[in-house]
Amino acid sequence: MTDFKAMNSFLSDYLAYSGLLVFRSEKDRRSYHLGTHCYVMCPICGAKTSCEMIKGIRRFKSWQCSHLSSSSPLDFFMIARGIDNLSAAIRETEKLMNTGVSDCRRTNIFHHIPSDKTEALRKKNIELVESAFSCSKHWKVSEYLRIRGIDCAKLPETVLRDIAYADHLEQISQSTGKPFFISGVLFRNRYCGDISFTVRRTEGNGYVQSGFRVLQIGRILPFGLNGCVEAETVAITEGAFDALSLYAAGLQSFSISGIGNIGKAVDFIPGSCRRVIIALDNDEAGEKASSALAELLSVSGIHSEQLKIEKGKDTNEWLCCDPKGFYEAVRKEKA
Repeated sequence: MTDFKAMNSFLSDYLAYSGLLVFRSEKDRRSYHLGTHCYVMCPICGAKTSCEMIKGIRRFKSWQCSHLSSSSPLDFFMIARGIDNLSAAIRETEKLMNTGVSDCRRTNIFHHIPSDKTEALRKKNIELVESAFSCSKHWKVSEYLRIRGIDCAKLPETVLRDIAYADHLEQISQSTGKPFFISGVLFRNRYCGDISFTVRRTEGNGYVQSGFRVLQIGRILPFGLNGCVEAETVAITEGAFDALSLYAAGLQSFSISGIGNIGKAVDFIPGSCRRVIIALDNDEAGEKASSALAELLSVSGIHSEQLKIEKGKDTNEWLCCDPKGFYEAVRKEKA
């Protein structure tokens, strides 16, 4: 039986000594070894991510671009080494454990890119994504959205133009300077002239539900806001597919890329809006975030109501498992 506790404990040190784990500063490096809170850089895109000790074993919280789900040292190791199979990762880790951590200290696999170059790398990544939009395979967008229960024909053109698909999109790690590749659906996020991108990773045409799923390129900005111009009723969701599901039912919406960004949601709401429908995920965290958002909206003088998700954890799951019920419920909310 695999001892994951011992394995994660070993990898906590290995990641630091091998160079797979990149620190923002020497202070963070010292804090890491002392077992206190610090920040490290995501091995995929170079974004800052929080790290802390849990029950004496180092874990990485929200290392996937700092606003997504938590991952263990083993998850971190798999992504950094490009290992997709858990069994293969376990075998590789066991080999390393047999050699001892001291051997790892002499190895430096990656090198940190000086901070004055990170902005140039970020701009280069944005250019690479923009170029992918110009040669996007629109049939692949339609095909993948259909998997998610969304009919492209029901989406407004202003929103559709901000969705693309890329096979083997090249990006450059801001922490290592090394290229990596990702395939998936691209979302162009917009707000007041600023643009950023979110890549929803796919495997073939499949829906990736775990592991490294989302890559954020640039600042956290809303997706779908272009379709909300002059709207009096607007829905707010966590993810882009949730917003698209509501658009398919005729309700103008935008996503905020996770509940960690509800504080920014009020700023994103168009001036024409008089009523907000809160459509965050149907779980404990989503419920708490919905209450907090309702309070923020009330302080801002904006009337809000919460969409009761009857099936699944979010609007997209509801659409997939009960299209008829979903459309009927959303149309009533819109009326």
